[in-house]
Amino acid sequence: MCGIAGVVAFDERLAADRPTIERMSAAIAHRGPDGEDIWMDQRAGRPHVALTHRRLAILDPDPRSNQPFTDGRRWLVFNGEIYNFRELRQKLPPRDWKTTGDTEVLLAAYDAWGTNCVDHLNGMFAFAVWDPEEQRLFLARDRMGQKPLFFALDRRESVLGAVAFASEIGALLPLPWIQRDLNHDALSEYLRLGYVPPPATIYAGIEQLEQARAYVFSANGILSRQIYYNPDHHTPPGSAAPEPVAETRRLLCQAVRRQLVSDVPLGCFLSGGIDSSVVAAAMSAATPKDQRVLTFCVGFDDAQYDETRYAAEVAAHLGTEHHQFIVRPDAAEDLQKLAGAFGEPIADSSALPTHYLSRETRKHVKVALSGDGGDELFGGYDRYRAMRLIDRAGALPFRLLRPAIGLLPESNPKSISARYKRLMKSAYYPEGERYESYVRLMDETLLTSLLRIPPSFAQVPIRSLFAMARVSKGVVESALAVDRKTYLPNDVLAKVDRCSMLHALEVRSPFMDHELVSFATGLMEGDLLGGGSKSLLRRAFAADLPKSVFHRKKMGFAVPIGQWLRTSLRPMLHDLLFAADSFAAGHFRRETLDTMIQEHQNRRQDHSQRLYALLMLELWWRQTRT
Repeated sequence: MCGIAGVVAFDERLAADRPTIERMSAAIAHRGPDGEDIWMDQRAGRPHVALTHRRLAILDPDPRSNQPFTDGRRWLVFNGEIYNFRELRQKLPPRDWKTTGDTEVLLAAYDAWGTNCVDHLNGMFAFAVWDPEEQRLFLARDRMGQKPLFFALDRRESVLGAVAFASEIGALLPLPWIQRDLNHDALSEYLRLGYVPPPATIYAGIEQLEQARAYVFSANGILSRQIYYNPDHHTPPGSAAPEPVAETRRLLCQAVRRQLVSDVPLGCFLSGGIDSSVVAAAMSAATPKDQRVLTFCVGFDDAQYDETRYAAEVAAHLGTEHHQFIVRPDAAEDLQKLAGAFGEPIADSSALPTHYLSRETRKHVKVALSGDGGDELFGGYDRYRAMRLIDRAGALPFRLLRPAIGLLPESNPKSISARYKRLMKSAYYPEGERYESYVRLMDETLLTSLLRIPPSFAQVPIRSLFAMARVSKGVVESALAVDRKTYLPNDVLAKVDRCSMLHALEVRSPFMDHELVSFATGLMEGDLLGGGSKSLLRRAFAADLPKSVFHRKKMGFAVPIGQWLRTSLRPMLHDLLFAADSFAAGHFRRETLDTMIQEHQNRRQDHSQRLYALLMLELWWRQTRT
């Protein structure tokens, strides 16, 4: 687990000199505090190449595995983990292995299988291979999008002048040729969804490699684009279909065992919810009896958002060595740190508790397993049940109840009244728009009212992806398919990567094992929601955990951001948004901002997530200027 960056300049005028590559490396130093190396090739008549790597030593901590890594022919920089590297080592042609980790195996896999090496990998990764003989650069990202990879191109007429890549956007900004103009279409999508969907970023001149993508670059441009995995494609078993409960348990336990490979101590995030609890249970079962499993939980003074008592119950049941942290957030200061780490705005307020949990966990271990992805595989969100309910009942009952919307009190967005409001409003919409209404921050009316430059509605990814999935799936399965390609990689996994790597903590997500994902994509509505949400996980691990894990109400990993925006964060929000030199002053209509803030302050409407999105956008803008 590390940070990577590099520049391949086919036009030597765009080459990165050593001070520049050092600044790029410094921008990702937090991702790898255990070592730094730079390799440069600036021979005349050849592409000028500069690669850098910041190391967080997890496998084979010996310096022999330092990167940039070479086999004498090609050079590799690699961020992530290949969990099946030992199995691959046995399949590859015999060689005199110099190391015991996964880096050398990855380069050997590229040597043996070329760009198809990604088909053989089980892991989370983003990597680059430079081939000096072929003068080609290969970039690849893992199947589910756990590890980030950003890139920028300088095109000169019919040729490619340079390509630069990095684990984070901030590592690209030292390059003078990077175009930093605002991507206005990306801004619209951010305000709509709370994140910028790849391949776009908030910068016009920077792209993000999408999940399960692999590109080959040369002086002639992008030679190939490969999509090597579809997170919505189910691979039927070769023989009789396995029993779903047993197969769920087998695949998740297998994924956990794979992800326990490490040469340093590791632990497990534990909230006491279903997903983290089943991972902790599987980890406990796979750990030798003479070793204790370490579990970690963060809590808050606000009981509505505190899960520590549930986590403690699970930890006691499993017999783990449990570490519980109660934090008192300094949101104003911590949000500025997160804005700098993200590199572009991400409007998920659960980044704050993720940041606190990662910070405290890193004091004890370098690696932690998490339950991220369980909701998107096994149907854990309320919105999936809402889609099923309206599909089964039809819209008429909800339309008849619509006059009651105004009678329901404005309250916490997690409250029953707030959920009923959203449900009744959404019953009017076509299916794709209905599902988008559950995941979006702002609708088209609000966007048009807010933005000074009219927003672009040319692409509505949620609706189009839902329609594509709906051709062969039910409404619940279609909603899950959309989330696995949008919300999961672009919000959940992006948030976890940035917040954990800010503290040099590697977080592994067993639910993202692609064999488990491929199985889950074939599940039907009855498997997913029959008997309650995440029915398969409940039945598969019922004997391993306390009954309370499966019967308590889902809380989610959150903080009271709506209340903070009315109280402790209100001055910060007002000062940033209404400053003369603010991003908002140049791009948003003041009257719309005033209305949103007043409605939220007076509890006439809950704008907590929208205002949080505007705050993070403003903090990102301030970071770019300093």
